[in-house]
Amino acid sequence: MLIDNYGRPWLKLRIVVNSVCNYKCLFCHFEGQSKFLGRELSAEDIGFVASVAKELGVEDFKITGGEPLLRRDIVKVVDEINRVDPKDLSMTTNGYLLDLYAEDLLSHGLRRLNISLHSLDRKKYRFITGVDALDKVLENIDYVSNLGFKQIKLNVVVLRGLNTDEIPMMIRFASKYGFVLQLIELMPMGEGFPVFARYYDDLSDIINWLDKHGKLIGTRKDLHNRPLYEVDGVKVEIVKNYNNPTFCAGCTTMRLTSDGKLKTCLYKEPVVDLWPYIKTRDADGLRKAMIYANSLRRPNFIEGASGSLERIRVKIRIGNLTY
Repeated sequence: MLIDNYGRPWLKLRIVVNSVCNYKCLFCHFEGQSKFLGRELSAEDIGFVASVAKELGVEDFKITGGEPLLRRDIVKVVDEINRVDPKDLSMTTNGYLLDLYAEDLLSHGLRRLNISLHSLDRKKYRFITGVDALDKVLENIDYVSNLGFKQIKLNVVVLRGLNTDEIPMMIRFASKYGFVLQLIELMPMGEGFPVFARYYDDLSDIINWLDKHGKLIGTRKDLHNRPLYEVDGVKVEIVKNYNNPTFCAGCTTMRLTSDGKLKTCLYKEPVVDLWPYIKTRDADGLRKAMIYANSLRRPNFIEGASGSLERIRVKIRIGNLTY
């Protein structure tokens, strides 16, 4: 297992499998990469990267995009990653194409789904996503709920004045299926940058509401120190990523871009180009490049305006071990 200079283990790899999407969400951060990149890693390329990452201690893999289900070979991508025997393999999707792929994804090793559902109101959904597809997505959610995925989460980017009033409704909807609800703070990057001032909500009112109507049941020490609440039997995970040193101190993730670069932080550089080692299947070179990328990781947000990075340390419990 690799540990960076701030005591943070590298446990998770987000894999951006494409740079195109059938939605136009008003806040999209594109996973920190450019849109419509020319080169796109093949399923075999992704499997090769996953195998070397697994050797270095990474056991959790998240497939994302773009919209992953726009890749016609997405089942093969899942199959290639599953060959390395990961501890967890999940995917984030807008849900529009789940009726075409969900059963095959499950049978080839996908364990969990994150489905973006930013409103239960048709007009709001269309405004936020740019697509009039709420009815279809709700049908697909109902369909996949009975297939046997280990866990399904509903991702909601919280937008002030747009969907903040829907949180109780979202909790009831998640309760209907036994899903986890994940409330995500808007980020000032990508498409989210120009709308940040208008729609940013710091989640404080929502957290106060959760404290009043539910209870704090834990913290995701394996991922960003995310608070985990329970309300009426529904787990509600808070992703408060902006200007939050606690979040950064618990970061255990790097991102593989769709053209083969390893991104050390969603918000910023540096990135390390892995493509020369991927295209030649140079496992030793790829391993060294990943180790180098890990050495470059540093928290984006730190305590105080002039805080010292050397003070950022995090203890993470994994099984019976504390790092």
